Amino acid sequence: MIVGTGIDFVAVSRISHWLDDDALCRRFFHPEELKVIRSRGAEAPRSLAARFAAKEAFAKALGTGFAGLTLK
Repeated sequence: MIVGTGIDFVAVSRISHWLDDDALCRRFFHPEELKVIRSRGAEAPRSLAARFAAKEAFAKALGTGFAGLTLK
């Protein structure tokens, strides 16, 4: 059995501007995820970065990257 692992770090400062780009956010997040992220107020950028890092780690663990994945 082959088990994949993935880890990822995302700098909040490099991703926080995504909150101002609805099209970009919709590419990676389900509308309900975005609602939760935006409800965090001042912590929204950290929430966005954490969720995106988790998705990237999952893609790395699969060994496929984002190719062929629906992230929503």
